[in-house]
Amino acid sequence: MMSRLLTAAQMQAADRRTIEELGLPGVVLMENAGAAVVAAIYSRMPSLQQLRPVLILAGMGNNGGDGFVVARRLLTDGIRVKVLLFGRMDQVSGDARIHGQVFLALGGELVEMQNNGDMEPFPTWLAHASLVVDALFGTGLSRPINNLPAHAITMVNAAHVPVMAIDLPSGIDADSGRVLGCAIQAHWSVAIAAEKIGHRLHPGAAHCGEVILAPIGIPDRLINIPEHRVAINRPDDLVLPQRPVNSHKGHFGHLLILAGSMGKSGAAVLTAMGALRVGPGLVTVATPSAVLPQIAVQVPEAMTLALPDYDSDESPGINTLDTILSSGFHPRAMAIGPGLGNNRRWSVVLQELLTRMDDIPAVLDADALNLLVRNGVSSIARLAGERKAPLVITPHPGEMSRLVGLSVDKIQSDRLEIAMRTAQEWKVWVVLKGAGTIIATPAGQAWINTTGNPSLAVGGSGDLLTGIIAGLMTQGMAAEQACRYGVWLHGASADALASSRGGPIGILARDLLPHLEAIHNQRP
Repeated sequence: MMSRLLTAAQMQAADRRTIEELGLPGVVLMENAGAAVVAAIYSRMPSLQQLRPVLILAGMGNNGGDGFVVARRLLTDGIRVKVLLFGRMDQVSGDARIHGQVFLALGGELVEMQNNGDMEPFPTWLAHASLVVDALFGTGLSRPINNLPAHAITMVNAAHVPVMAIDLPSGIDADSGRVLGCAIQAHWSVAIAAEKIGHRLHPGAAHCGEVILAPIGIPDRLINIPEHRVAINRPDDLVLPQRPVNSHKGHFGHLLILAGSMGKSGAAVLTAMGALRVGPGLVTVATPSAVLPQIAVQVPEAMTLALPDYDSDESPGINTLDTILSSGFHPRAMAIGPGLGNNRRWSVVLQELLTRMDDIPAVLDADALNLLVRNGVSSIARLAGERKAPLVITPHPGEMSRLVGLSVDKIQSDRLEIAMRTAQEWKVWVVLKGAGTIIATPAGQAWINTTGNPSLAVGGSGDLLTGIIAGLMTQGMAAEQACRYGVWLHGASADALASSRGGPIGILARDLLPHLEAIHNQRP
């Protein structure tokens, strides 16, 4: 089942439909949410009863109501608990008020936090707590946190106390993952009913700790619906290329890689290696003749095609184009750009090549993106609109900045929206690399990848990914599936490698290859 990621509005709509269409009261949903949080607490802290009191930070809304349920259940289990309500109890309303009154009726301890004087004992309470439960703000937060809640969050983050957040850590925007002023740094986050986009987009993802999904009675048919267009990138629903016993290399396609230049031959090598590890039948690397020997020696399994060398930035590219077009084979996919260099002749060659071979899926990365954008930021969109076959672009934030004319900071602060908008407007498949790589399609779907780690922040890892995606497309995988599986596989290989090495530092891009091969072979 696809793991949909919801916005705050989508989650509220699912809540409302459950109450109105199924007749399941909101007070019951709140009870179920609190019960799920308590179950998560016990599973992560089985010795809780022998530890110090639990401190619950509660807000005035439904998130605070969930906190009251947690407090009541812990109290009836014999665990010491203190609720700090950031507001006044007589102003709490709705389902949250019902659960708050039950907690008080059972003799629960509640302190109203309304001014700076109320905060004076807070450091002592925090120092004696075994666990902090963050029930301050839920998915509906839309403005920066300030005043007493901000002060409390700052102190909690500085303390050495485990923190469990109900739904999202307070201060994280549910729709974007942005930090609204300040945010709780949680060890665990119990996602109520469904994960939100903010659970998986950075910087919010880094505040969540372990994300624990907690069903509360909202039916799956209200969560996994087409209107919810963003999901976690998991490969469970993907169909991978099969290799029958009687197959031969011709069954798995021929990949053309256009890459490499003086000083950048390694990019072509890594692209070819990444492709070969996922199983295309044949790979040809087209590269300037001056660097061809270096590539041929390092990747003898790939064929090579020598392209003319040019010393002048103004040299025409006609000979290069003729060499490729008259090479005598018709590839099933192309990977274009890694290490190609910035010689302006390539912008003409690439434009013409993608137009003339418009029935062949292509992955554009690195220098291909930088070269094509010289013809205007809409040049790739024009190409994609005129082609019969899919066009995949795999920019890092700097390349995306040049493509769409926005700053890197803007790209990073709004990664999902920008990737989705670009994919739809340009009719391309976008793989926006980085922590939480985003895969976006022309149809308006998007996936946030959760595999990978900082070991991928090294030269050459993007070249591997280009080869992986193109190698999968060569075997007949559709662009969407090749992008999704390729990104997941790339990250999963990095995770396995970092685990085996004890950490992500010092890992080289080529170190991923054995793990890439092994994980790919384990998939059905």
